[in-house]
Amino acid sequence: MPATANHSKPVRLAAAALDAALARQWPRAERALQRLNAECDSEGLATALIGWCDTLIVHTTGGDTGSQTVRMAAWNVDTGVIDGEIRPTVRWAMELIQARAAKDLDAFQAKLDELNAIDDGFERGKYAVELLQSVALTISSTPRGYARMGQR
Repeated sequence: MPATANHSKPVRLAAAALDAALARQWPRAERALQRLNAECDSEGLATALIGWCDTLIVHTTGGDTGSQTVRMAAWNVDTGVIDGEIRPTVRWAMELIQARAAKDLDAFQAKLDELNAIDDGFERGKYAVELLQSVALTISSTPRGYARMGQR
């Protein structure tokens, strides 16, 4: 996650989860997420989601996060298929990232509200895990600034 002066528990746990996911140490990532859910209020999860989105946005743009059109494609890293059929959790994660990248606060809040409307905590957790996995796998599989490659 980007360097920050905020060393709150949610930030530390979100960073630990992302670090573990980047290292593909999924049990360690899961433990950090469990602690985040158990030890932090709902704002803690929101902090993590924002941090993960921002980390991906900085990675893809190489740090140039000025206003621009945001386009995303679903990429199945196992098969290489782009824009194939995707699970609802993946679609939600993409839309959350897209709203954050576009600096569309209303759309971003709507995606958070959609997540919070899910009564089942286990099901809600699938969405957070999908975002974490998507961010980690994209960062691990693409060079920094790839979204700006070829632009002048």
